[in-house]
Amino acid sequence: ALAGTMALGLPCWVLLLLLPSLAHTGGPGPVLINRPFVTIWNIPTERCATKYNVTLNLEVFDVLTNDHQSFIGQDMTIFYSNKLGLLPYYTSKGVPVNGGLPQNASLEAHLLRATQDIEVMLPSPTYDGLAVIDWEKWRPLWVRNWDSMHIYQQKSEDLVWQQHPQWSPKKVKEAAKQEFEKSAHEFMEKTLRLGETLRPSGYWGFYGFPDCYNNDFENPSYSGLCPAVEQQRNKELSWLWKSSRALYPSIYLPSCLNGTDKVLTYVRHRVAEAFAVQRGVLDGGIPVLPYSQIALDRTTDFLSQEDLMNTIGESAAQGAAGIVLWGSLNYSTSKEMCLKLKDYIEGPLGHYIVNVTASADLCSQSLCSG
Repeated sequence: ALAGTMALGLPCWVLLLLLPSLAHTGGPGPVLINRPFVTIWNIPTERCATKYNVTLNLEVFDVLTNDHQSFIGQDMTIFYSNKLGLLPYYTSKGVPVNGGLPQNASLEAHLLRATQDIEVMLPSPTYDGLAVIDWEKWRPLWVRNWDSMHIYQQKSEDLVWQQHPQWSPKKVKEAAKQEFEKSAHEFMEKTLRLGETLRPSGYWGFYGFPDCYNNDFENPSYSGLCPAVEQQRNKELSWLWKSSRALYPSIYLPSCLNGTDKVLTYVRHRVAEAFAVQRGVLDGGIPVLPYSQIALDRTTDFLSQEDLMNTIGESAAQGAAGIVLWGSLNYSTSKEMCLKLKDYIEGPLGHYIVNVTASADLCSQSLCSG
């Protein structure tokens, strides 16, 4: 691409100015051979071409896509909770599905169904793309099941009460916590292990992990730092990090951050926490690929140049192996939307990605390796 050639003509130090300033911490090596930083498209935009005859030339801008920009394919596959096994959860109306609680569900039946699902979704045994599991119904640490997830604590305690009506509330809660966490751990770890057994070259990991819950935006002295208690809790998930082949922290930008000076510090600490987990537990052995969006969360308001720097650029500056750009079907609902997306790709988004990719390529050859 012409833009790529132009970018490569610039000195490395100039290209580094495209990235937010941060000490460069080397990642664990590229997901793609000879590509220190890769941008991966996880947005179902194939309808733009097939239905509206709008061609999105992502490859020109160094963006990796599945064939025909399909949502599932040879480079990128995401498993939503209804597409992988029999995940136990409660609906928003409190109705149990597949037993509701992990300790009340059949792990064996889940793994059997998950085996079939993986073989259908990833037919090639040599699949070597990203394999992202998106489970957001409950969290494996008891204490993190707050707000709408409180039902998992409540139902876990009810289960223990039924078995031991004479126990004290304190004893019931302790047993409920232990049973829930043990089963949640088994469901998540064994699902990863299954994926890695069936498709050993895939980059298996859970979307949104690690999280550092640095979203106290109302605080007037907001610093973006991850609360120390959450960093400690992430250490308790060492079994999850050890079972993962990639880390996929989320850096989606809540719309309340639009126009504030909090975006960079919010993203910076979320990505840094993924690297802290990677270094602390894994000795730097697996890639970090943050999940980002091309718009503010739950909108189709495209990110500004500054926020592209604060998300894609910040991830590259910290040494991420790449970034995943996620989006819903909303980007391909009409010809008008597809044309707006095409303009954004051929304008701010595409040019920024080319520059960051070229910068990472150059720096891996010179500055960062020397």
